Amino acid sequence: MPRPRTNPTPDTPKVLDKALRVLDAFGEASTAWSEAGLRDHVGIPSTTLNRILRSLEQAGYVMRGDDGRYRLGAAAMRLGHRASASLELPALLDPHLRELARRTEELVILAVPDLATGRATYIAVADCPKRVRVTAEIGTTVPLTAGATAKTILAFQPKTRIDAVLARAPERLAAGTIIDPKRIRRELSTIAQRGWGLSWEETYDGAWAVAAPVLDDDGRAVAAFGVATPVSRHSRAVQDEFRAAVTDVAARAASALRLGQRAKHA
Repeated sequence: MPRPRTNPTPDTPKVLDKALRVLDAFGEASTAWSEAGLRDHVGIPSTTLNRILRSLEQAGYVMRGDDGRYRLGAAAMRLGHRASASLELPALLDPHLRELARRTEELVILAVPDLATGRATYIAVADCPKRVRVTAEIGTTVPLTAGATAKTILAFQPKTRIDAVLARAPERLAAGTIIDPKRIRRELSTIAQRGWGLSWEETYDGAWAVAAPVLDDDGRAVAAFGVATPVSRHSRAVQDEFRAAVTDVAARAASALRLGQRAKHA
């Protein structure tokens, strides 16, 4: 089966690009900035920079001290901890990945979000042992709007994050890729309501997939497990079997992660 196309340099909305430049400045040359100093450092006009700082401050990503200087806020710290945890995910969730592969005997994918770029990255895979199979490589990135695994991640994000991702032009990867933003939004709503995602030839021609999220304490998807298989092996009974397997494994993986994090910080 062909692999999904990847785009190493996705388009980034101008405002988002500037906001990321602002966040990158903290720790790059200083951990605290005055607004004037930050303006000179990142080269963003004062009016635009002021709006970005207000938005980041409201969301908790920066905070303004009594000295008038800006520092990273609690939300940025939490995001950093989640990023650190995601680096450990392949090892921590490998037993669950292998279990799901044994139960389905199909390709199993573990993916994590990169909300800044609007994409999902495959950080671990378990190959299908059958001759006719779907394949994927670790490191592959796909839009968060395409495929069961990526859409399941996006469905369990705050509305503001979903809106930012949907502001990008949808990218077609395969015959069934959904590129209508309204339809994508309906799909995300359905996934959030039922707790799992389904796709048909959205990232791989000739393949369908089912996926479930790995949720944190806030109900946000830090990752998702997906099972992908050729359309020739689809039936409603198989779909139901795989859906039950992936939701079960993802829920237990989320519980294991939360227990591990609590033990780590105890």
